Formats: sequence, structure tokens, C-alpha cells
Amino acid sequence: MFTRRNDRLAPEKQASATVPVAVLLLAICAIFVYLTIGGGLLEDGTDTVVYTPQVADSTGHR
Repeated sequence: MFTRRNDRLAPEKQASATVPVAVLLLAICAIFVYLTIGGGLLEDGTDTVVYTPQVADSTGHR
């Protein structure tokens, strides 16, 4: 509790990694829940159709 003046200016010797790991796990869980709920809301039994442009066959070079 009581530290000398020089000890307060020194960098921390034993840094804890608990908080960054906890924040990372919470972020992963939040993304998983977001994707799960979003996927459940969008799944209404209809198929999704994606139209892509046709690729033209070109025989000559530009």
C-alpha cells in the first residue's frame, strides 16, 4: 500500500492479462450471439437468389 517515490515511477513488474482476455471473450460471444440472432431472423423459409453478371467469352486480345 505504501510505496516509495521511486517505485511509483517504475513500470509495472507483473501485468495482469485478465482484462484483455475477458474483453476479447466478451467480444467473441457478442459477435456469435449477433450472428445467431440475425441468422434466425433472416431464415424465413425462402431461398436467397443471387444474380451475377455473365462472363463473355473473348477470343481476341485487347
